[in-house]
Amino acid sequence: MTASSEANEFPVTAPASHEAVAQAVGRHLPLFGQVLIEAWGGFATTRRLAAPQMAFAGASSRGMLVSDFTREPAHRIFNRVPEATVEDDQFGRPWVSLAGGGLRVRFRKLTSELGLCRSDSDRALSLAYHLGDPCLPGMETFTVLTAGYVLDTAEENISRLELVCHLGFTDVFYSLPIPLTSMTSTTPVVGSVAGPVQMPLAPLSPPIIRSAQTAAAKRLAAGSRPGGGRGV
Repeated sequence: MTASSEANEFPVTAPASHEAVAQAVGRHLPLFGQVLIEAWGGFATTRRLAAPQMAFAGASSRGMLVSDFTREPAHRIFNRVPEATVEDDQFGRPWVSLAGGGLRVRFRKLTSELGLCRSDSDRALSLAYHLGDPCLPGMETFTVLTAGYVLDTAEENISRLELVCHLGFTDVFYSLPIPLTSMTSTTPVVGSVAGPVQMPLAPLSPPIIRSAQTAAAKRLAAGSRPGGGRGV
């Protein structure tokens, strides 16, 4: 199969550039930070009030609980932004759409290297490579951005907030630092530090991006991966 025929069989759209995202999302970064800080506050309160029960919760369960706590502030805060729309996916997790739906932002926990936890699901793979949402067939493809929090080594406090564009689960295409002070408070998150705009040491070129997206599309089309359900 030639490169051109492969591109036609597996059409992909590269994620939006750093410059385009910074222009469309930059002024809203404090709002994403407010959502994450409020969600973490809700989780911290629950952890304190139900300490014996929370002692049995693993990292995955804790991350899902924080994600649940983003729903209310995401709707409340971004419903006041005319150019933004907020919708919950089938798991009840909020997505903020900007730039006419061309940019969609989710809220997740990040590793210290700003990566995502890997998932074997078709949906997670498709979103990780900006190939659309298989749970919304026929929808235009969009750039997936992750407003995420990084915890300190003890996992007691947020140490960093970032808006990240990934290519896959661990490769960072670029990221923008999110302010660590809530819009409703002048008190920073304990132990937090602001991070610089992060670009990969070896920039991902368009051919590399297209190759990675095409490989992911081929794996999805083959349907041969283990655990290839539609979860996240």
